[in-house]
Amino acid sequence: MPIEDYLALLARIAPAAHDGARAYRQAWQHRCGRSLTTAELRVAMAVGDGNPVLMGMIRASHLRDTASLASLASQIDCTRGTR
Repeated sequence: MPIEDYLALLARIAPAAHDGARAYRQAWQHRCGRSLTTAELRVAMAVGDGNPVLMGMIRASHLRDTASLASLASQIDCTRGTR
């Protein structure tokens, strides 16, 4: 499934998850220099309790906390992958 389709589904069922995932995807691209795949995003959302940075970005998006979003974006670890 293309990542845009996955994000569109998220927008329908959980707008905050959609916004947080989009912010995570943008931050990933900026920090890691490559696009986040749909599979990586799905793993980050679903494995265990979810990737802590992504979960934090979802929470910050819900609260419209731009300072937390920026702080969390700087914590993405490209060497660990999405977990």
